[in-house]
Amino acid sequence: MGPDQNALLRDLASPTFKVGVRRGRWALLGVKFPIAMFFVAAPVRFGGPTGFLLRSDCSGYPATAPNSQLWHGRDNQPLADAHRPKTRQGDTMIAFKMWAACLYHPIDRLARSHWPGQHQEMCWTADKTIVFLLETVHGILDSTDYAGATLPAAALELPQEFVARNAGTAA
Repeated sequence: MGPDQNALLRDLASPTFKVGVRRGRWALLGVKFPIAMFFVAAPVRFGGPTGFLLRSDCSGYPATAPNSQLWHGRDNQPLADAHRPKTRQGDTMIAFKMWAACLYHPIDRLARSHWPGQHQEMCWTADKTIVFLLETVHGILDSTDYAGATLPAAALELPQEFVARNAGTAA
């Protein structure tokens, strides 16, 4: 097991991660390193989902920022724009727009270059943990900008690669 995988597993076992789980903000659905699959809760909105799957590539963790995106579990691919979190105007929220294979936010390893020298408080640094990422995504969803989404139930299913790996284990 490499140092990046060890660091991720250590942070997933941390009290701060577990507090977010107990508060219903997120849940770890599985790890097939370097990929970690999370459920991130969304606030109640009429007709909206309880949350979204977040797929994070944690290679190089924590020295390198995770690369994350909203995910469709059954299809095991990025969530279609039609199902992503929307604003009150009906537009996809900026952080969740279909832009490359990442969150369009300074926290993401791929998108970070779009804000050189800006938003330092939102950027990943090697002293951050996976909790910083999850708090960021949960915070965006928990904002007043979030109006809901039309999400098929299949989108919240665990991808087969994680089902087979977690079969027979206690939750």
